[in-house]
Amino acid sequence: MEFQEYMERFRAAFINDRYADEIKRAKEEFIAAGGELGNGVEGYQEVLDIFFDWYIFERRQSGEEFTPLQLFIRDGGISGEDKKIYSCFENSIHSAFVVKKAYTSAINIKVTDMFSKNKYLVDSTSKALFEKGDIVEARLLPFAGGYRFSGAFCFYPDTICGIMKAKIKEARKKGGGDSGVLLAKFRKLKTIWSRCSNMDIKKVHALMEEGLIA
Repeated sequence: MEFQEYMERFRAAFINDRYADEIKRAKEEFIAAGGELGNGVEGYQEVLDIFFDWYIFERRQSGEEFTPLQLFIRDGGISGEDKKIYSCFENSIHSAFVVKKAYTSAINIKVTDMFSKNKYLVDSTSKALFEKGDIVEARLLPFAGGYRFSGAFCFYPDTICGIMKAKIKEARKKGGGDSGVLLAKFRKLKTIWSRCSNMDIKKVHALMEEGLIA
């Protein structure tokens, strides 16, 4: 199977009516952690994609010790060869990346993880989405000796990038911390900024951190 077929098969197993109640609980947790999922939110589809990405790769199912990915590997009725593919997905890299080079004559994209500073060459059929210098939250999945994007992206405007770089640098000095918490804050800042872009971004960020704006 092609990479996209593996992803669609996995998503379909846990994003369906059977899991409607589980997805509802997951959305409540996502919102409680700072996410916004209202239809009126600017970039709603982008945030929804990030939510489902978190739901299938990171969140433990209610009453379980396992994520949907781990359950799929264990109980999904898949072949031994497919289990190897999906087991590699357990080593996914969820982070904010800087696009260093989007090749014009190939499907490869060179990115740098802003938290670890590691560099990756990613095979991407979505190459047209990217330009050099873009900062994007995404998830890299090991596949066929390389890396692929899971398909969920959150692109950040230049206005916010300075704050992101400063906060990530601060986190690295403190030993890294929980990148997921910071990424959630960055998404929240992007959403708030979309509603009050007439204000100075540093002022918006300070008010958000103090809990005076949401």
